[in-house]
Amino acid sequence: MQRDSSHVSDKVSLDDRLRDVWRRAAEEGTSMPGESTLALDLEMSRPAVREALVRLEERGYIRRRKGADTVVNTSLLNIPARFDRQVDKLELIRSTGRDPGVEVLSHEITPITVDEAVEFEVAPGTPVLRLTKLWTADGRPVMLARDCVPLAGRRAVGYDPSESIFSLALSLGHEHIEWEVVWPGADVLSEADARALGRPEGEAVLTVELTGVGRSGRTGYWSSELHVKGALRYAMVRSVKVDRGER
Repeated sequence: MQRDSSHVSDKVSLDDRLRDVWRRAAEEGTSMPGESTLALDLEMSRPAVREALVRLEERGYIRRRKGADTVVNTSLLNIPARFDRQVDKLELIRSTGRDPGVEVLSHEITPITVDEAVEFEVAPGTPVLRLTKLWTADGRPVMLARDCVPLAGRRAVGYDPSESIFSLALSLGHEHIEWEVVWPGADVLSEADARALGRPEGEAVLTVELTGVGRSGRTGYWSSELHVKGALRYAMVRSVKVDRGER
């Protein structure tokens, strides 16, 4: 019996399994199997497979054309992390062949600022759990993050600051986070941040501003990350849809 493709966990599982099929095809230099073959091999309905292939194409893994083979994007094999996909930092560091580590430098609960309340549409006076974390690769600092989780009507009792920001948001009363809004940028290190990262003050770094949003549109967390230049590489993939008459 085929599974009900409307179940969320099945969709996630199917996407992951199709990415495995894509990876094998990309590594072997072949095209993706057709819908009927995939449905049979993965024991899923053809409509479910078709929907998952649409998502895979939207994310740049494949290109489908009617009456032709499904072409795979082999360039993604060399991309460890993408701005358009949430990735676990420890797994990202591990994927580069280095030993990952994370340390909680500080954590405290303070009132939300006026600017934060306006920007993230959180009620003024809301308590906010603030954490500073340092990620390392083979013992060398590669990223500094300042995570903020507003308390959603629940006291922050017995929370584990070493948990991921997603787990902390749930344990502090927020709904499941469905989306992250990501704003990459650049800055230079302040004296304090340079000291934490073991880098020269004024050195250029990649900045990543994140906002976690639940299904209702409420903000579950926000975070500000500083990435040591060249330590962790991110990419963004987009499909090229140019009119054939253009040059």
